[in-house]
Parts: sequence; structure tokens; C-alpha cells
Amino acid sequence: MLLSYTQVTYTSACTLFACKPCLPAAYAGMRAQPGVSMPSAHCSCHLGFFKHRTAAVAALWAFFACLVFTASAQAQVTLLVPSQPSVEAPSPRPKQDVPAKREDKKDEKRPQEAKAATGKADQPADSGAKQAEQPAAAESKPAPNGDASPAEAPAKPEQPQTAAPAAAPAPAEAQINEELDVLITMMRPFQYEGLVMDMPQMFAVLRYDSATPIKDGVAQPERRDLLGDLEEIRYLNQKAWGANVALTKPGLYQFIIEGRPWWDAAHGRFLQHYVKTTLPVYGVERGWSLPVGQRFEIVPLARPFGLTAPAMFSGVVLMDGKPLAAASVRMARINTEKRSVPTSWHEDIAARTNNKGEFAFVLNQPGWWCCMASIPGDPLKGPDGQPKPLQLGALFWLYVDSPASEARKR
Repeated sequence: MLLSYTQVTYTSACTLFACKPCLPAAYAGMRAQPGVSMPSAHCSCHLGFFKHRTAAVAALWAFFACLVFTASAQAQVTLLVPSQPSVEAPSPRPKQDVPAKREDKKDEKRPQEAKAATGKADQPADSGAKQAEQPAAAESKPAPNGDASPAEAPAKPEQPQTAAPAAAPAPAEAQINEELDVLITMMRPFQYEGLVMDMPQMFAVLRYDSATPIKDGVAQPERRDLLGDLEEIRYLNQKAWGANVALTKPGLYQFIIEGRPWWDAAHGRFLQHYVKTTLPVYGVERGWSLPVGQRFEIVPLARPFGLTAPAMFSGVVLMDGKPLAAASVRMARINTEKRSVPTSWHEDIAARTNNKGEFAFVLNQPGWWCCMASIPGDPLKGPDGQPKPLQLGALFWLYVDSPASEARKR
């Protein structure tokens, strides 16, 4: 049964944010002003000319920058977050009654031991001495070839055989009974607005642990398809999707989505997102730095959980498994408080990857953050039958705790 999302506070989301389109209008108004003429050659060493030229160039740059950031600001992002950032193991219960029970058993055995000792005292001393000498002689008698005696020979191979079963079982063998909800929707994070979303074309979860096999240098995690578990729900008054996921083993879970290409009529293009997030269960963290094999993905270089604001997050952008240089990367937080910011530049953080496809950000506020890389894809046929541009997005969601956060209780 899908749990109620109204009981869960999602301080999560991400995206590229809106830019106020005021500069293009100002630039057009400046050019349309009548009576504006170039100053003569003898006017103050052409200072007036350079002033007007500088203003025009600045306005041009502002115009193009505004076009870029207006497009990014209105981009939709795919939200993929679990109902809790991690699943912690229950605290061990104290065993206070064990010592008392042992003492009681010892008290019960004392009369029986006393009777046994009395019986042994009645036997002849010589028979007891002979019985004691026989095993001692067997142990001290050397083998003919100088090796250990038959009594000692079985003891050596038995030591490693008995030590293996005594070792603690691997986390993969442990069975647990946990469950959580996963929310999938489209939204504009800074505005905290929901958008209608169609069912993704792929939704799965990968589980890693210390026993995950390696084949040809690539980890082979357990994979479970969850597309059939999705249920249509409402989130932020819009159509969304949710799934209740059972967790039967400890591990590092990576939830992944491949969205369907959708038509962005406002910008005359298609958008498609490849999304993932991590969930550590019962303290297992192996696997967070491993790629999941998406066509376009972000792989963390810093552990993406157990973070406290301000925290650093770094990663590498991969396209078809290879690092992508000079890719545009942005990070934004779901603004559940709908808090205003000084300028539109404060709505997200922007960077480009280096030659190795790497990037890094400092996340200064608690909540759900989304890291998104964008590149152009192959054109698709538009509604009018003509090829239209496709923009691909790789998204990674992570949670940052507040410095005042308390320990997560079970």
C-alpha cells in the first residue's frame, strides 16, 4: 500500500531558474530613441563614442545571457526522492538478564558436581592414576616419521574449518523488513510548482553491498524493475507517480529513471531526463561512486549522503560512459519555504565541467538538492512533422541535513 505523501515533508527539488527579461526591452528601447547620433571626432577624444559603444556591447551580452538563462530558468526537472534520505538499523537491545540466568544455572549444578566428586573419591587411586597416564602417554608419543602423532594430526586442519563458520554473516545474508515510498514528478523547484508528468519508460533500483560481484572490472548489482509498482498520485495539485518499495536486505540502493521525451512548447524543443538517487540502508555505503550505466549520468566523487550544511558535493558527468568536458552543470534546492532571493542569480548555482568532466559545488542550505547537467541530443520529429531539437538532462538528487538536525529515529 502506498503511504500518504501528505505526511512527508519534501524539502526537495531542483532545476534551472527564471530570469527577468528586462534587459532586451531596455536594449530595444535604447536603439529606438530618436535623435541619438554619433559624436563628432573632436568631442573629448571620442569618449562619447566609446560610452555609447560600451553600452551597446553590454546590452548585447545581457540580451544573449538573458536568453540563455530564461530558457534554463523555465526548464522542467524530474523529481526522484525517497520518503527518507537513509534507513538506519535499529539500536541493539541491552541484555541485562543474561548474567543472572547463568548464576542460577551454576547454583543448580553445584549439588550435582559435589555428588560426582564424592563418587570419584571412593574409586581406587591406582585406577585413576592409570587413566590419567594413558592419555598423557598417547599425546607425548612421537610419530615414527617425526611428524605429529595421530592424536595431534586432526587438530591442525580442524582449526581453519571451525573458524570459518564462526565468522559473522555478511550483510547481504541478513534479512530485514523495511519499506519506504518513492516520489516521481515534474516540477519547477525554486517556484515549488508541480507539473504534469507522464509515466517514465524505465524505473528500477540497483542494490550494492560487500558481496556484489565484479565482472570485467564492472560491478554487477542486483536489479529490480519497479515500473509495474508505480501508482498515479497527486503532488502539488498535479499528476505524479509514487511507489511503495520493500527493502529485504541491507545495501546501497540506487534508484534510476529514464523519462520519456516530452514536448516543451514554450521553447519549441524536446526534453528527456535520466535521473538517479542513492539510499543507504543499514549502514552499507559501497556503490555510491559506481556508474549505473545510464546513457547520460552524473557519478558522485564525494559521498552524497551524511551531509550537513554547508557541504561540498563533487561529481563527474558521463556521456556513454565517457567524461564530458565543458558541460553545463547546475545545482538547485527545492524552495519549499518559497523564500525570496536578492536576484535571479541566487536561485541556483552554475558551473562547467573541466577537461575530466568534473565539477564541485558548496551546498549552503539544508534540504533536497538536484544536480543537473544538460547537453543537446539528436533531433526528434516535432508536432508539425519537422525535426526539432532535443535537450538531454542528467539529474542526481541528494539530501543535506541542518546542523541542528537530530538523530533519525526508527
